[in-house]
Amino acid sequence: MNPFKKFCISFVVLTALYLLIIYPALFFSNLGIEDSPGRIMDDWFKIKEGYAKAHAGRKLFVFGCSETLYGVDSPMMESELDLPVVNFGVVASLRKYMFGRIRYSLTSGDIVLLPIAYHVYQDRPLDEATVVYSLEYDPEYFWQATLAYKAEFIYRLKPSFLLKRILARAIGNEEESDDSSLYSKWYVNANGDLIHNTYETRTYVKPGAAARQCLNDKDAPSYEMRYILTEFAKYCRNAHIKLYVTWPPLYPITEKKEFDGHDSEIVNSVAKFWKENNVQVLGNYSEVLFEADDCYDDPNHLNDRAKPQYMKHLIELIRPYI
Repeated sequence: MNPFKKFCISFVVLTALYLLIIYPALFFSNLGIEDSPGRIMDDWFKIKEGYAKAHAGRKLFVFGCSETLYGVDSPMMESELDLPVVNFGVVASLRKYMFGRIRYSLTSGDIVLLPIAYHVYQDRPLDEATVVYSLEYDPEYFWQATLAYKAEFIYRLKPSFLLKRILARAIGNEEESDDSSLYSKWYVNANGDLIHNTYETRTYVKPGAAARQCLNDKDAPSYEMRYILTEFAKYCRNAHIKLYVTWPPLYPITEKKEFDGHDSEIVNSVAKFWKENNVQVLGNYSEVLFEADDCYDDPNHLNDRAKPQYMKHLIELIRPYI
């Protein structure tokens, strides 16, 4: 046989062996094995879900990503509304996963207030954080996925990461959880609020020059998120859960107090989308535009100095619907 032809056949066979057997074998060898990369997220879910489970009857869930995690003072809302409040905010990398996960905690009669950040309306490739968390702490999420989504999961992580985990277990040298991380459970209160974001410890540094627009230069909601949000609205309706949407807190990097051009188009598109899904949008986006000094480390992350103002706004918005 021609040496080059022999090489090509060997290369194809070895590549197929690697992709179809070795790579999946590394993934499945780690599936369901709890480890430190996903532990912080699992600690968060245990706190949030534990608080929801501990309070029978109707509850208010403030649901979103980091804009909710940083910006909500649940005890303050509870005091004003006389209702258990769960901060179900997580990181944006779990944006697709979280719309399924929250359903484990919701019961008929609950209220969901959704102030998700504008960038969450954008499509995003499967994030490594979702794969790692599902691999370690929620393998059922993987098993329930479509075949195409399963394949995306399997090939999303680097073989070196998977092999390192196997070797660490073999020699008894598994990685310890990092309790010093600002995202550890020690910085999350009983309701699920992140509480390390104080004005004294850190303040967002605004850009040197004002930008021309605040929001991502894409349609909103994008195709995949449109489907996920529509399905979540249907779920809430069928499960007799009241869903309300409102606008996220934001420092406008354009330094404008009113959106125009593309930014205005995004806001109008979001409002139109929710109207089409028969979901009420509470308030106006301009009511939750903050100053740079009100933010912790990002234009969407409020510090403790701005939280009371934002909470008063949310409380007055949702009070008539409690």
